[in-house]
Amino acid sequence: EISAICQKKNCSSHVRRAVVTCFSAGCCERHGNRPVRYCKRCHVNHHSSEVGAAAETHLYQTSPPPINTRECGAEELVCTVEAVISLLKEAEIYAEQREFELNRRRQMGLSASHHSLDNIEFDNKEDDQHDQRLLSQFGIWFLVSLCTPNENTPTESLARLVSMVFQWFHSTAYMMDDEVGSLVEKLKPQFVTKWLKTVCEVRFDVMVMCLLPKPVEFARVGGYWDKSCSTVTQLKEGLNRILCLIPYNVISQPLWECFMPEWLEAIRTEVPDNQLKEFREVLSKMFDIELCPLPFSMEEMFGFISCRFSGYPASVQEQALLWLHVLSELDIVVPLQLLIGMFSDGVNSLKELANQRKARASDLSGNTGARRVSVVSDPGRRGQHNTLSPFPSPFRSPFRSPLRCSPFKNLGHATGNCALDLDCDDDDMNLGCFILMFDLILKQMELQDDGVMLGLDSSLGKDIVSIINNVFQAPWGGSHTCQKDEKALECSLCQSSILCYQLGCELLERLTPREEIRLVEPTDCLEDTLIPFQPDFSLGTEKGSEEGENPSEPNNDNPSNHSPENPGPDQFHP
Repeated sequence: EISAICQKKNCSSHVRRAVVTCFSAGCCERHGNRPVRYCKRCHVNHHSSEVGAAAETHLYQTSPPPINTRECGAEELVCTVEAVISLLKEAEIYAEQREFELNRRRQMGLSASHHSLDNIEFDNKEDDQHDQRLLSQFGIWFLVSLCTPNENTPTESLARLVSMVFQWFHSTAYMMDDEVGSLVEKLKPQFVTKWLKTVCEVRFDVMVMCLLPKPVEFARVGGYWDKSCSTVTQLKEGLNRILCLIPYNVISQPLWECFMPEWLEAIRTEVPDNQLKEFREVLSKMFDIELCPLPFSMEEMFGFISCRFSGYPASVQEQALLWLHVLSELDIVVPLQLLIGMFSDGVNSLKELANQRKARASDLSGNTGARRVSVVSDPGRRGQHNTLSPFPSPFRSPFRSPLRCSPFKNLGHATGNCALDLDCDDDDMNLGCFILMFDLILKQMELQDDGVMLGLDSSLGKDIVSIINNVFQAPWGGSHTCQKDEKALECSLCQSSILCYQLGCELLERLTPREEIRLVEPTDCLEDTLIPFQPDFSLGTEKGSEEGENPSEPNNDNPSNHSPENPGPDQFHP
């Protein structure tokens, strides 16, 4: 055992904590030919008093100084950081062995639960295995004793430590439930979560940096960053790493709002459609509205999405809508009331911005140099979201879109890495946002099975009808490119308008009861009034749909359409 106090006889120091181990022959001879431990005072007095050749024979080892002290030079800093990382990586070896056995069992059709592996004996001996797992605890002790973060801690060093700690949480998430596993697990609430909260308080930027899907190069430490794997694997493992932090309340709401938009955007733009389902399990656990694993409310969990509908133009709203599209494609439930609230704010904001632009055009027509100050230009309103990234947001076909291609590719929405103009006067993206809103409401109604039960008289049903009315009153933007003489194809605006009306009609159909009694004009004969009939709820023949009938045109009041023997769709659909 290594002595923790000074081993010099007659030590007179008030602080006897040993900081130096001397291996020189002179010191070892006085201590039974064994290395001797000295406190700081005895080390200075004993080794500094000798001069000449005698002093050169002493070979001693000092304890590494804390990384934020003057005694810690560049070399000591690197050695300390890499020592912690190396010790924490020892837990990865055991995790990889468990994962290998898990995959083997899956291939053989055996039980693949992590609990079924608790009694598996790997190739290593039991003692070696325990020693291997316990090595990571020395890394934790080094971390909390020598690497206390502050404002002056070098960013690169702190980022490497934080990233490795995140990976250690992931590596130890499924440790064997035995004495050693329990010992390692106790380190998390006892030491590590407190250390991470300190990092979050003094260096919030570093915490966010290490939680991004693609951090800076020096923060890519441990786990999948040390292997050659695809982007999809990196994203999936990165989300699993974050999932392992959630039970320990490491992920606060400010952190969540900073890194989660980046993850959804990376999944949306970099994951092929045929691999998107691989993210269903991990995202479903994160966005579980019943268990609420995150240490904040459901409204705050979706806050990074809802904030992009209040006071922002269509370019920002479309990005949030596409994130909701990803979640809905993975069958993740977003409460309808919350969704309706987001979209109501979004439609009202687009109408408000359009009115402001009209007022500006009329009031400032003689002063072209003046610039308005709107709700989206107010830094106080935008808060921490004033650095929204200009992600390219190509429209993806909605769930029910009969159109094979994007109807918005020619409507001029921003692409590339150009700066995001929050005061953009272009309304051409509005219609695309409205279509996505209708489509997402329909998808969430299917997931939550609330369509039949709502009805037009329910509060939520009234809110949905209000959104439909607002959408039809809001500026859609865009311009027609089709000509009267052309009969082949309609322009993109025509196709998008038809789609928007179709989705709006489908929303109303979902809200109204399907077996509603057909109202007829009363007659003198009761038997004639109660003529049995078979209502037709179809929106039209397939041929009529293919010809591209525009629902925006007024219905033709053909009397035949109103006969009881041949009821038409106008009698059953708003």
